[in-house]
Amino acid sequence: MIKILNILFLIVFLTGCVEQKIIDDINIMSGVGYDAKEDGKVKGTIVIPVYKADKSISNESFVAEAKVSKEINRQAQMKSADPLENGSIEIVLFGKELAERGLYEITDTFERDAGIGSRLYLAVVDGTADEIMQKNLGNLGTGSYLNTLLEHNMRHRELPLSNLHLFMYSYYSKVQDPFLPYVKLTGNKVKVQGIALFDHDRAVDYLNSKDMFFFKALMENFRNGAYTFNVGKDIVTTYNITTKRKYDIKDPLTQPKVNLYVELEAHIREYTGKKLDSKVVDQAGKAFEEAINKKTKELLERFRDQKIDPIGIGVLAKTQTRKFDPDKWNEVYQNATFHVSSKVLITETGVIE
Repeated sequence: MIKILNILFLIVFLTGCVEQKIIDDINIMSGVGYDAKEDGKVKGTIVIPVYKADKSISNESFVAEAKVSKEINRQAQMKSADPLENGSIEIVLFGKELAERGLYEITDTFERDAGIGSRLYLAVVDGTADEIMQKNLGNLGTGSYLNTLLEHNMRHRELPLSNLHLFMYSYYSKVQDPFLPYVKLTGNKVKVQGIALFDHDRAVDYLNSKDMFFFKALMENFRNGAYTFNVGKDIVTTYNITTKRKYDIKDPLTQPKVNLYVELEAHIREYTGKKLDSKVVDQAGKAFEEAINKKTKELLERFRDQKIDPIGIGVLAKTQTRKFDPDKWNEVYQNATFHVSSKVLITETGVIE
């Protein structure tokens, strides 16, 4: 009985220690954008959703400039009639110029903030983050729109999984480099147009939308997605793609030989030729295999030549090697060779034009 009373006392005591906040008396931040300014300063654009009487949602923004992100938040607080709370931030955007200058100070601040979840989405903007944050996007507010956009493309399309936790994990890793989605404002919509590749915390290269499928095939096993390619003079579009990949790394600390095997199953959704018979299906499978072998090898060699490893080949080498030495791996990685083989199985055919 005494134990029960002690537990109840602790519950009541701890509940009283929690600061209670009335939702109508605070401004909930849904998104933040950062852009590079002169003299090492950063421009921050904070967006909050505004719920109207007719149940529609618009956005209100707060803009400030400072040399550190915490100061931006402090200045924004001075412009807000109610406290700005960051516990519900859904998206953080970085302008291209800032991303190429370095993101560590900002991402480290978010990582250390206990009120922010590690699954927070990050993205680099082809242009400035402010131009997107100042737009009224979607029916649920700009922050929610951007969050849903990235989540949809990661789950159902060709964008690999990425968030604050994964970005910081790759940043701190000695044998892997980060990447982020690369987006652009087009009219009143935002488009995922590729992937930004990082060397530590600086963006150094960008993949276009055509390379995203092959990058995701290198990164993870996945379902869904689509890819269009030529079979002779005709065009084939495949969808409901399922991929599996397996790496085998020989001599990782002397002369790395990276062997990649990709197994892929797909449906043909569209074919521009006259007749889609078994011969054409076989040709389509061979053409797809050639594209996978060629494109994935080109990407792996491109990363190696730029001295970056967004795929995490070094992480895979570590799991396959006893007494793995990351410093030695980084030294010999520049001499790595790559061999890719693939097997494509087309199981269904769809619309014929």
